Amino acid sequence: MSSQKSSHHKADSKMEQDNNRKAWISQPSGLNFVWGGDSRYWVIPKEPRMPAELKMVSWLEVTGSFDKIEPGKTYRIGFKISFKPDATGWDKAPVFMSAKIGKKGKTVWKRIKSVSQNFGILKGGSEPVNIPDESDGLFEILVSPTALNQDTKLQFGLYEVWTGRWKTGLLIHEAFVQEV
Repeated sequence: MSSQKSSHHKADSKMEQDNNRKAWISQPSGLNFVWGGDSRYWVIPKEPRMPAELKMVSWLEVTGSFDKIEPGKTYRIGFKISFKPDATGWDKAPVFMSAKIGKKGKTVWKRIKSVSQNFGILKGGSEPVNIPDESDGLFEILVSPTALNQDTKLQFGLYEVWTGRWKTGLLIHEAFVQEV
């Protein structure tokens, strides 16, 4: 039996409640990173409040889940990101977010244009920003009022898997879920 290490990073912690922001927060260690188990591609911090650093990938897939949702309520989802000054590959990258309720739920997609449109400013060393931003519009998902006794885990993600171009320098500080 092989004890080979996975190429991917699997979430190892739950979301924490932030009462000031009225949100649930997932630190990078609480997210799943495709290629996150290989330090050539990602550096996933063990320390709290430190961002995950993208070294280099052509397939960006960062996912998380949240199970404290209630039927009939709406939830806003986002990520807090920044870029290293030497980040590359994001100026024409079609970044998307997705969300669905339960394994069999319908996936909702949203293009996050602010990443490519503001890439020059963002990689200039700005403070971390929330995506989607105001120019993208909010990303919200409604949990069906009839979802009682069904799989109601909110699954969400951040993706750029379409161009095949190498991307570097993304810092993911957290993901967040807020009841609206």
